[in-house]
Amino acid sequence: MSSLTTSIPARSWVLVTGASGFLASHVCLQFLKRGFKVRGTVRDPTQSSWLLEGRFKPYADIGAIELVSVPHLGADGAYDEAIKGVAAIVHTAYVTNIVPDPNDVITPMVAGVRSIMNAAIRESSVKVAVFTSSAVSTSPLAPGIDNGTIGRDSWNDAVLEAAWAPPPYGISHAMANYPASKLAAEKEVWKFVENNDLHFNVNVVSPAGLTGEPLNKKHIEGPANWVVHAYRGNKTAMDPFQASFYGDVKDVALVHVAAVLDPEVKGARLQSWGHSTHWNEVLSVLRRLRPLKKFVDDYPDPHHLKVSVDQTEAVALLRKWTDEPHKNGWTSLEDSIFWNISNPYLED
Repeated sequence: MSSLTTSIPARSWVLVTGASGFLASHVCLQFLKRGFKVRGTVRDPTQSSWLLEGRFKPYADIGAIELVSVPHLGADGAYDEAIKGVAAIVHTAYVTNIVPDPNDVITPMVAGVRSIMNAAIRESSVKVAVFTSSAVSTSPLAPGIDNGTIGRDSWNDAVLEAAWAPPPYGISHAMANYPASKLAAEKEVWKFVENNDLHFNVNVVSPAGLTGEPLNKKHIEGPANWVVHAYRGNKTAMDPFQASFYGDVKDVALVHVAAVLDPEVKGARLQSWGHSTHWNEVLSVLRRLRPLKKFVDDYPDPHHLKVSVDQTEAVALLRKWTDEPHKNGWTSLEDSIFWNISNPYLED
């Protein structure tokens, strides 16, 4: 891994937006471990100071990681200062609010892409920009139907129509806004690529659900931490999403890092969904890992999502760029769940 040619210079700066997030914090750590420097954007550097402590402290002590405030990701010029001198961008920031009005979710997400792309166009040091999209940008991933085969041109356009259905805005809009915002933001990325003669390469990484080691307590309290819902028996959160795909957060972070560093990856749309699974499989793993703890009963009619997705390119990047000598693909669901629940932040 250390001898591989990289598309950005050694020890150069990488801008990671939304750096305090579950995925982004692992992206930061993996770049730091490889000798790169990280400038992380956060809403409030004081609340995100943990990114300068703990396992990040050795890097903070030598000035290899710094935090900058970007309170509003979609504001004009939001990234103009943060982007100065960076060789690469990893744009993971997204609107976390679950609200009915699409103007409060989709609009700022698209504006955020425009803001950082315009900043990158003006900054000659930028060589690569990687954007985090989502599996739900490609397909509704609906249970009980055949979701088809996911290809380069697969888009979940129906969710945009649902999100922008006329008001009054209600729960159906709130449920559609997150996937619609990811879809709209990714389409805006490729629109920029098509309409501009960019001096930098652009790739997109599309994860599904994430499991694995949290680096901060807030990472296990978010609405998207599905395994913790199962651990706590939160059926309200579990019932609507009985089947999904899960990738280990370190794996997905590594795909982002590889999408920056690998000079052979250009204009890629990297589907990085991990393993197809069902709650009963997750519960079975939890029972093995915590045999004395009582968990909710299995679901009576387990099923996997019917969808075909090619993750060959993402898996090849994992194998190429890993620093684990025997790693041959996605981390197993059991290992990932172990790290998800074996931490100082999770209480029974």
